Amino acid sequence: MASTAQNNDMTTRSENRVQCPFVGQLRRGAGMMQPVTIRDMSSGGLQATCFNAPSEGERVTVRFDNGRSVHGLVRWVRKGVFGVEFQAPVNVSMVTENAKTHPLRRSTDIR
Repeated sequence: MASTAQNNDMTTRSENRVQCPFVGQLRRGAGMMQPVTIRDMSSGGLQATCFNAPSEGERVTVRFDNGRSVHGLVRWVRKGVFGVEFQAPVNVSMVTENAKTHPLRRSTDIR
């Protein structure tokens, strides 16, 4: 992802990631939409999971419940979890503004 650096085969992140498990919609190249759970994100990318994960190198769009969308490139896929690098930096607080009230977050607390 844009915010990572390789150091002796270990990935280190140069930016803190917001832990924000909530759902959105993943649009793949052919226009197919499917539910996706965003696990964490930063201004440069996100980590997500879904049934039938996209392939590495695939261009995707993630649409959030608040109507905002981000475009990116799938950089890695491991056991149904994948990382998307955004085409342009994203204001994470604007994208996650409804995370505290989202059904997946009702039993937990976001700080």
